[in-house]
Amino acid sequence: MVKHCGAHVSYTTLKRRYEELLNRCNQLVEPDTEEERAEKSVVRTTCVKAFFLLLLGYTLFAGKNSKIVNLLWLYVLQDLDELGEWSWGGMGLVFLYEQFSLTSDSDVAAVGGYMSLLVVIFSFLSF
Repeated sequence: MVKHCGAHVSYTTLKRRYEELLNRCNQLVEPDTEEERAEKSVVRTTCVKAFFLLLLGYTLFAGKNSKIVNLLWLYVLQDLDELGEWSWGGMGLVFLYEQFSLTSDSDVAAVGGYMSLLVVIFSFLSF
């Protein structure tokens, strides 16, 4: 049995919301009024955040079941201008370390995380 701590959203719900935002953004291709331009800016920013939330929670920092996305990642996405300030490599390694430590429990049969990152790390270590 898997227990989910903290706020989360299912992958399918988040993907559906992202697609709705993307369609709405595409409908506002040529905004005529200042109100439409402001709406497009908000919709576009929300759409980008939803995409990054999908990328972070479902790909890079995915748990074993890959069915939910932790909403903790919204904290990182509050200010898109600061994304380059975060230590993404360090966060990825910490996440992988946490996933490996969870596998030390005899009830755990698989490991979560972005295994392609692990392959890259070991390929660099082998040189």
